[in-house]
Amino acid sequence: MPRFHCDEIITGLNGGMFHPQPLMNPMYRFTFTHEQIHSVGLWTQDGSVWIKKRGEVTRPYHYWYRFTVLPDDPCIKPKAPPVDEQLRQIRELAGVDGPRAITVCIDPLCRYRAAGSSSWTDPFTADFFERVLSGCAVAGITRVTVSVIDFYRKVENRARRYGIEFYYPDKKNPEGAGDIIGMAAPLKSAAQRHGITLYSCCEPALVEAGAALKGSCVDGALLNTLFGPGASGEQDRGQRKQGGCGCTLSLDVGRYTENGPWSHHCGHDCPQCYARR
Repeated sequence: MPRFHCDEIITGLNGGMFHPQPLMNPMYRFTFTHEQIHSVGLWTQDGSVWIKKRGEVTRPYHYWYRFTVLPDDPCIKPKAPPVDEQLRQIRELAGVDGPRAITVCIDPLCRYRAAGSSSWTDPFTADFFERVLSGCAVAGITRVTVSVIDFYRKVENRARRYGIEFYYPDKKNPEGAGDIIGMAAPLKSAAQRHGITLYSCCEPALVEAGAALKGSCVDGALLNTLFGPGASGEQDRGQRKQGGCGCTLSLDVGRYTENGPWSHHCGHDCPQCYARR
């Protein structure tokens, strides 16, 4: 939404109304006063439009961010900005909202190969991790979240249309867990060099191996530390608790529909995106 539907964010925050459409549920109207909102979290790979337009919000809100950074690989990041531009935006947001309000997400780690090929491509290199985490350190960012690709039929079908296939580590057996730990090992090393704490998003194998701490995309305790009391500390039961999700209660104002006038289609078109139908 910050990149492709920013005007709706601004109109909604100013007018106290959004029309969310949760995944597999109908759209509804959500109304509020700005005093009822503890803080506003924005998920994005490109904050350029929000940075330019945020001054149009006329009500006072606290903002926090989950900013996804992926390698400059045309297969898994066909349209999002290059890493250097993303790091520039992160520095600018950190200068306005504070570095503690930003979590950088390297999400998801994945390998792919061209259909019919026997050779896997891994764009998540040690050089990429070093580049991103050194950029985070310069901006004062201390939290980085990592996840590993999960199998979704819609993702695999989309990948075939792109002419690729993904490698999915089997997270239910030790060999797959070893793959996950190996994929994240260079990231852990870079995090240690730069004094950054690594968190996992639904990756128990990384937590059990001591490679990352259990993470929360929405962390009520952290938000209360940043902005004062008011955010819920209750577990969000709609998330994957069994899979290691630590998220607390929040309300997603996005719409998981890709067609028609109410569409919130993301124009970045990453083939590995599980949120797209």
